[in-house]
Amino acid sequence: MKIEVLLQTEGQLAVVVGEAEADTWAEAQTELPALLRDLASAIEKRDQDGEVPNAAPE
Repeated sequence: MKIEVLLQTEGQLAVVVGEAEADTWAEAQTELPALLRDLASAIEKRDQDGEVPNAAPE
């Protein structure tokens, strides 16, 4: 099975920020921490670039 982690913010196209291949669910589970780190890094980069909107209205 192939796992893809996508990031899409309002008004932007979805971008693959992490992907992994696994034969079983157990193998896929071992990939999840790395995929979540990839997602967090992509969000942090977009936030630093000013591309991620604030969650709470000001």
